[in-house]
Parts: sequence; C-alpha cells; structure tokens
Amino acid sequence: MSNRTVFFVSDGTGITAETFGNAILAQFETTTRHIRLPFIDTVDKAHQAVRQINHAGIVDGKKPIVFTTLVNMEILKVITDGCQGMLLDMFGTFVHPLETELQLKSHHRVGR
Repeated sequence: MSNRTVFFVSDGTGITAETFGNAILAQFETTTRHIRLPFIDTVDKAHQAVRQINHAGIVDGKKPIVFTTLVNMEILKVITDGCQGMLLDMFGTFVHPLETELQLKSHHRVGR
C-alpha cells in the first residue's frame, strides 16, 4: 500500500482522527502521505474536502483512505456521498453501538 494518500477529516482539530488512524495504519507495512483536514464544519468545506480527496485518488491512481470524526450528519453525508475513497467513520463505528448498549443518545458535539 504505497503511494496512497490518507486523509483525516474532522469538524474539530482532527487530532483524534489522526491519532486513531495512525494507530490502525501502524499495523501495516506501508508508505502513505498523510493530510489532515480540520474544521470541516460547513457543507461548503465538506464539498471542498471531497474535491481534494477525489483529486488525490486520481493523482495516486489508488483510492484514498479517509478517517473521519465528523459529528454533524449533514456534513458527514456530503463526505459519504461524494468521496471516492475508502471511508472509515470512527464515530459511526463506535458511537452508534454504544448508544444502543447504553440506551442513551450521544450529544454529537465537537470536541467533547
């Protein structure tokens, strides 16, 4: 998995997405280019992120890997619908099952 771009997309700083993504990627012998896209907190910024992600895929000739920690569902939908990369929604993966198990609704707030 070389010459592939990995994106860390967040509506906050992106540090959580990057830290968790790097922990996962460390399990593989790989050379990747990392790009953090923080503060993707509007639909317009989400569309810009999609364009950047999709362009990287064209340049690399490989699907980008995209780790997200987006809490805004409207913004996540823009990324999910438009992104031509491999999308790994970390909050969707972990928060929704915890909501079910805890029988509580999460706050869906940035930076909490």
